[in-house]
Amino acid sequence: MKNSCLIVLFIFVFLAVLPATSNAVIGQKLLKEAGLETVWENAVALNPKEKVERMIVEGDYIFILTDNNYIFCLEKKTGRLNFAFTAALLGMPVLEPRVNDNKAYIVAANYLIVVDLVQGMEVSRSKIPFSTSSSIAVNDNHLYIPARDKGLHVSNLEEIHEIFRVTADDASQITSVSAMNDHIFFATDSGIVVCMEPNEPKRIWQFEAVGAVTAPLAITKDNIYISSKDTNLYQLALDSGKPTWLFPFHSGAALTDVARATDSTVYQHARNKGLYAIDAKSGKQIWLLADGVDLLSQDGDTAYVFDKNKVCIVMDNKSAKKVKTINFAAVTNFAANTSDSNIYVMAGKNISCLRPVKK
Repeated sequence: MKNSCLIVLFIFVFLAVLPATSNAVIGQKLLKEAGLETVWENAVALNPKEKVERMIVEGDYIFILTDNNYIFCLEKKTGRLNFAFTAALLGMPVLEPRVNDNKAYIVAANYLIVVDLVQGMEVSRSKIPFSTSSSIAVNDNHLYIPARDKGLHVSNLEEIHEIFRVTADDASQITSVSAMNDHIFFATDSGIVVCMEPNEPKRIWQFEAVGAVTAPLAITKDNIYISSKDTNLYQLALDSGKPTWLFPFHSGAALTDVARATDSTVYQHARNKGLYAIDAKSGKQIWLLADGVDLLSQDGDTAYVFDKNKVCIVMDNKSAKKVKTINFAAVTNFAANTSDSNIYVMAGKNISCLRPVKK
């Protein structure tokens, strides 16, 4: 009986990671008219009623999480499947993966799962001894784990051995954390944003927004962007925490979505307003798309935006004008990408990587 169960389990796991036959998400004729080309195509092996819930670009990888808590990891450059497994039982929370030094760190059902991305294999699974409140952060030395006890727990890599714990001055709930090797940032539901040393509980600077900060922080080379429920988007200097715009950008709505930040432009979705494009230097509005949902990618001065009508809108950020629209009716999922000009979209099990044709 035991041997039979093992055989069935092996067959199930084997079938789940078999390559699936892929079809193009967007037809070649439409792509050609839109000035796009296919970089690669692939497909993930979904069960008949299984649906993709999230598609995330993280580092050099794309993570796809289904409503069965199955997670696929594909190489961003080639589309090759790196690993696939069940992260947690159905209904249990699975947080966004983080990638550092060829390892993926995934919090699922309050366990820390570490995957070696070179081998495509799980190397450890450790119980987190407290309840997590949002996605973790990781750098070369430590894990940074926000908890429901309102603390940020700093631990060694791969196994949960706490080194120190910090809280906000007002003991408000930590809602997000971001890690660099020389700076750690966290935000709270009272509007506090703290920058601290990565290896000791020492604050470098603190900023206080009027409203809660529940959206993840967005970080570029020199700046950090804070999307607040006080309706403002703030740009701060990374090293000093000082505001770098004359005034924060006022959206007219409580901000609950992360800003998509590039060196030249920041894209911010505001509920019942749409998607704003904001000049990163001045903090002034470039354009507003009332039906805009999120950024797909940016290519120089051109932005590719997914809207609520399943249309890809191509915007010229210099002229603030719409260049063209592309029918994305088949698209069921997409990933926002600020690292390059590639566009990642899915139609059911099929996934395509697209890019603008270079002139």
